[in-house]
Amino acid sequence: MSLNLQNTINWTAPYIEGVPLTAWTGMEPAVSIASMIRNTILNPPMTWYFNRSTATFNTVVGQQDYTEATVVDLSFVEKVSIQDDQGNIYELKDIYNTAALSPSSFQQRPSAMSVETSSSTAGCLFRFLGVPDQIYSVIITYQKLAPQFGPFFITSVANAVAGDTTYTGTFDPLSFPTGATAIISGFNTSANNGSFTVVSASATALVLANAGGVAETDVTGYANNFSWAPLPDQYSDVYNNLFLSEALAFTDDNRAQLYRQRGVAALLSKASGLTETQKNIFAQQWLARDVEHAAAMGMVQHGLQARGV
Repeated sequence: MSLNLQNTINWTAPYIEGVPLTAWTGMEPAVSIASMIRNTILNPPMTWYFNRSTATFNTVVGQQDYTEATVVDLSFVEKVSIQDDQGNIYELKDIYNTAALSPSSFQQRPSAMSVETSSSTAGCLFRFLGVPDQIYSVIITYQKLAPQFGPFFITSVANAVAGDTTYTGTFDPLSFPTGATAIISGFNTSANNGSFTVVSASATALVLANAGGVAETDVTGYANNFSWAPLPDQYSDVYNNLFLSEALAFTDDNRAQLYRQRGVAALLSKASGLTETQKNIFAQQWLARDVEHAAAMGMVQHGLQARGV
């Protein structure tokens, strides 16, 4: 990835005549606009090769539920297959990402699987129906969660140790993979602010390669990740146009509709796995906000004309 959110903000600036998009607390509204767009691209019904992962485990005879603590990035399951001790592979046709399966004691070759719970810290609980009647090798193919840009709240920072500084707060480790760049703002000590390489991240601690960190408490700082990953640079026509459309809408510019249409068209042209019905529903959902905005503006104009303004 060579393109990031800052590139998108820089590209957007001339269209909105320099209206600041990162001047508010936590670099808002830019980071929330970007997170909304990436969520849209990576959430159902969209499926992408660059956002796909797998999980494997073995069943136990008579055991219906399986907790996989390592699957902390599940968005939704695409495919499930099981292999018996004879090497036969069966695809489970019924996959329930949001609906639950009832507890059962009837043993047979499973024909369905559900995601009973999912957590970015505890992993996932999968349930089969029927209850496995032998040991099966399970392969789950799934789409990963969309990382969030931020802002993530920081409550304190410690003195730098061996070239690294630890920031304490509330974080999503998926948004700060090792080697990524975190942008820190909001601290009184300038050495605590800036762009730093991520060393490690947990739900409560963010360790960055900042050799100049100075202990500071009783202040609210913010952490953001400006990478568009896992979206490839070749998808910049999608997220740049959608970002610009929201920025134009933020400034009440009627050109928002044009760039929203361009972004949606670019996205759907790449979403080869969708049916035409799914594409139409998606386009209607995204473009409906243009109709709502136009209707609202029309009501304002009628009101002004009625008052003779």
